[in-house]
Amino acid sequence: MAEHDISAELQRSVQLALANPAGKGLRIRSGNTRGHLLPGDVTDEAIPALDTGRHTGVIHYQPDELVLRARSGTPLAELESLLAEHGQEFAAAIPQPGRASTLGGAIACGWDGPARPYGMSLRDTVLGCRMVNGRGDSVNFGGQVMKNVAGYDLARLQVGALGTLGLLLDVSLRLLPRPEFSVSRVFAVPEQQLPEWWGRTRALRPLLRGTCYLEGLLHLRLCGRERAVKAAMASLGGEESALDWRALGDLRHPFFCTDQLACVNLPPQSAFRPATGSSMVEWEGARVWVRDGDHVQLQQQAREHNGFVEVFRGKAMRLPAPAREWQRRLRNAFDPEGLFNRALYTAHFHGSEADPCR
Repeated sequence: MAEHDISAELQRSVQLALANPAGKGLRIRSGNTRGHLLPGDVTDEAIPALDTGRHTGVIHYQPDELVLRARSGTPLAELESLLAEHGQEFAAAIPQPGRASTLGGAIACGWDGPARPYGMSLRDTVLGCRMVNGRGDSVNFGGQVMKNVAGYDLARLQVGALGTLGLLLDVSLRLLPRPEFSVSRVFAVPEQQLPEWWGRTRALRPLLRGTCYLEGLLHLRLCGRERAVKAAMASLGGEESALDWRALGDLRHPFFCTDQLACVNLPPQSAFRPATGSSMVEWEGARVWVRDGDHVQLQQQAREHNGFVEVFRGKAMRLPAPAREWQRRLRNAFDPEGLFNRALYTAHFHGSEADPCR
C-alpha cells in the first residue's frame, strides 16, 4: 500500500486560497467515484480542485485494538484487503461505487450499506479525525480508542457533510471480526405481506445482515457462525438468492442506473409506497429507493410518513428552514469564509429560493 503524507502541502494550499482576495474557493476531490451519484450539476470546473488522491497510507493499525487510522486519500479497497488478512472488516459496510473510492470520500458522503439497521452506521464507527478547517488550521477531533469522551464529538459531524466543513486529512474507524459464514435466501412475497415478513426477519437478528425487496422477491442475507446460520436457514426455507449484495451496497446494482434516483428514509417497518416510479425496499421497510419518480411528490409523501428524501440523481431537495439554519451555523464555525465545496453546499444544504419543496 502506497504511503504519502502531504498534509503540509494540503494545508498550505488552503492557506494560499484564503490569502487570495479574488479566490473562488476550493473543490475537494480524490477518487471521483461518487460525483455521478450527487444530484444536479454541482461540479464547477472553474473552481480550483484540491486533490487528496496522493495523501494515502495507514497511520495506525493494531488488529487486537480493532481500530484503524488512515489518510483520507487511501482507497477503501486497499484498506479492505489489509483488514481481510487479519480476519477483520469495517464496523459499518461502506459503499464503494468504484475501485478508486477513498476513505475521505466515503466519510464526506456518509452513505450506509444494506447492513446498517443490523449493526453500526458509518457515523457511529468514526472515532476521530484530523482536518484543515476554513481558517487554514490543522485540528484534531476525537481519538483512536473505543472509549473517548473528551470534548464535543465533532469528528462525526464530518460524516455526510460533503466536505463543506473542511478538508479531511485522516480518520480513525472502528473495526469488527469478519463473519465466519454467510448465506442468502430469496422468497416470493406479495407486497401486502411485507409487514408480516418484517416481523419474522426481526427474529433472525443478530444473524441478519441485509433485506431487499425488489420485483416481488424478498432477499435475505444472514452472516455469523456457520452452525447458527445454517440452523436459521433450515427453519426459514426459501431458495438460494442470486442477488449481488456487494453491487447493491456499492450502488452499482442495475436498479440504480437511472437519471432520477432518490432514497426515502423512514421509521422502521414502514409500509411506504411511492405514488410514482418504481421502488426497491431495504432495511425492513426503513429505506425505500425510488427510480424515475416525481421527487417533489415523493417529498410530500415522505413527510406524511415521518420520513425524508435524499436525492442521488435529479434536482436536490431543499432542507427545511431549521435544518438549513443549523447547517449554516456549523459551516460558519468550521469554514467562516465558505471556502470548501461551495457548489455542493448550495445544492445540498441551502438550495434555491425557487425550490418548490422549501
